[in-house]
Amino acid sequence: MINKLNNNKLLFFLFSFILLIGFLVRVWNISSNPAGFFADEASFEYNAYKILKTGKDEFGVSFPVYFKAFGEYKNPVYIYSAVPVVMIFGLSELSIRMTSLIYGLAAIIILYFLAKELFNQEIGLISAFFLAISPWHIHFSRFGFEVITTPFWVSLSILLLIKSIKNFKFYPYAIISLILSFLTYNPPKIYLLPLYISFLIIFFDKTKFWFKSLKFWIFNFLGVIILLILIWPYLINGGFFERWNQVKMTSMTFQNILTAYLNHFSPVFLFKSGEIDFPGSFITRTSIRGIGELYWFQLPLIIISLFSLIKNGRFKKSMFFIISFLIIYPISSMFTIVTPSATRSIIGVIPFQIISAAGFYYIFSYFKKGANFKKYIFALLSLIVVISSLCKFIYKLSEYPNYSADYWGWQYGPKEIITYFKTQSDKYDELYMTGSFNAPEIFLKFYDSNNLCSNCYIGGPDRLNTQKKQLFAVRSEELKEVKWPYKIKKTIDYPNKNKAYYLIDNEIF
Repeated sequence: MINKLNNNKLLFFLFSFILLIGFLVRVWNISSNPAGFFADEASFEYNAYKILKTGKDEFGVSFPVYFKAFGEYKNPVYIYSAVPVVMIFGLSELSIRMTSLIYGLAAIIILYFLAKELFNQEIGLISAFFLAISPWHIHFSRFGFEVITTPFWVSLSILLLIKSIKNFKFYPYAIISLILSFLTYNPPKIYLLPLYISFLIIFFDKTKFWFKSLKFWIFNFLGVIILLILIWPYLINGGFFERWNQVKMTSMTFQNILTAYLNHFSPVFLFKSGEIDFPGSFITRTSIRGIGELYWFQLPLIIISLFSLIKNGRFKKSMFFIISFLIIYPISSMFTIVTPSATRSIIGVIPFQIISAAGFYYIFSYFKKGANFKKYIFALLSLIVVISSLCKFIYKLSEYPNYSADYWGWQYGPKEIITYFKTQSDKYDELYMTGSFNAPEIFLKFYDSNNLCSNCYIGGPDRLNTQKKQLFAVRSEELKEVKWPYKIKKTIDYPNKNKAYYLIDNEIF
């Protein structure tokens, strides 16, 4: 009992330590890094705020399943999840990013239990640790995009399916979790069914009895009916396919699709540069420069895991399932215009961490059989490699605002512009913020939710009216196009100190 108690204490300490590391690297400078607040973040947050205050979205629809925004429909899980966070922190940039942070930490917890069920407690702990320090997962845990909900809900669904093998009472909860996974983000709509089928096939010796159970078919039927009821209006009006129509590949040849699929296993994408510096990529929101989606030290672990643990009879089925998971993960983004995509393929962060953890466990088990000094040397070297890799990532993370605040990044500036506008609105007839943002109207709603600046608009210097006193916020590039005399009232700099915006007025007239 004493040994068991000590083991429980050690487990609690290690797990708490993993969560602490995961929390610290995700919360550090979360308000200012990423620098800026993208339109999607503002939209998710504002709709959560409207649901909290009125029970309606920004367009007055009561408790919608999908939220209309920017010519498409946003998935509901992230927005409704943000409601209690907004209730605590209010309408602020921090609220939506805290929602992502919470999902990031929750995924670490769920991954521990998932890997533990598939393999053992040790692999569960290592998997959780690798996810806690994962560049891929940390990055998406630090800003308000719905993508971060996917690893949590899909992992929970798989965990509940595995638990259903031993106790079928978990199966209806697995169905509920699968429905919620479907409603988190668009990619799960593509890969959930193949993943579910692969689970049934690989564990068929244990799941074959389900097919003889009436409850199994009833739960599946009810799940499909509930899902159809939820999405049917959006299937009819075409809203369900809006995002797909925006991002689908323009030329779906076999070669293009195969190349897009294989790009997700490219060492350049996975270990060297991530999406941000992959050939042809230019958007800086999706990953951090100078580091891959995975660490280099995970490469040998993955190779060893694939070659070694698959031979282990105890873990063979679990390993086959994780490999099938790995094979399936890119299919949600291989038909889209941006490949490889760190966002649409984020679910890959789960099998990669588990396979890496299994490889580490195998190596450590090998050294454990030998002399103690070999075991300690391996542990020490592993610690040095992991710490140095994490330190490099944190350094790269600290540099992120210097190159990701412009238009192709986080579009820094609306907060600073509108905050200044609100202090000057009584001095001008009209105040115009440049429209060179993604969906700029959402920023007026977000940063001026009480409409204190009723004479603030979206527009450029072409709105000049010499009969009115006007203030314009323009990009430095746009200032060169201004042909009329102006007076600079204020400048706003990017985090790297380059000039971002000039606030000019027409007082000279």
